[in-house]
Amino acid sequence: MTAGAGCGYHFSGGGRAFAPELHTIGVEALANDTREAGVEKRVALAIEREFAMRGPFHIASTPSEGDVVLSGTVRQAVDRPVAFNSKDEVLTYQTVLTLDLELRRHDTGALLWQAKGLRETGDFESVASVIVTTSSDFRSSTLNAEDLGAFTDIQLAESRRRQTIDRILQSLAHDVYDQIMEDF
Repeated sequence: MTAGAGCGYHFSGGGRAFAPELHTIGVEALANDTREAGVEKRVALAIEREFAMRGPFHIASTPSEGDVVLSGTVRQAVDRPVAFNSKDEVLTYQTVLTLDLELRRHDTGALLWQAKGLRETGDFESVASVIVTTSSDFRSSTLNAEDLGAFTDIQLAESRRRQTIDRILQSLAHDVYDQIMEDF
């Protein structure tokens, strides 16, 4: 058995062992320092889903009922143009989400884990002509190649943006879970 890094947790037989009194996680409403309305709720929900799927913690019905509580702030949610055509029209955007998060014991307030500047990015196309319809990314989306011509560029960009944000949220939630579990 090897001692874990200062948390009172330890490795045991290759798996993680947590303090026996810690069974539930509560995810507080995150602060939103961005102009992206509702992104903080989507981030919190994605993290809750990740913990619900992968355990070992159960999701508390309210954050205050969690043995450990995750809180934080969405610091950045921006779209940046990254590819242009010869007329300087945007072909591709990059979405960037940046978070600051911390996990504390509810009973003592002890800081168990912290991540500042946790960042994830994803690109999306704003015009049909640059979409690679054979890519796994496109094929896993809800769009069909035959339907692309029916969308205006704005409709297409918004649809691709939503899908990109969904992927970013999944990836962020997965990373948060992995980092929390690795730190113990």
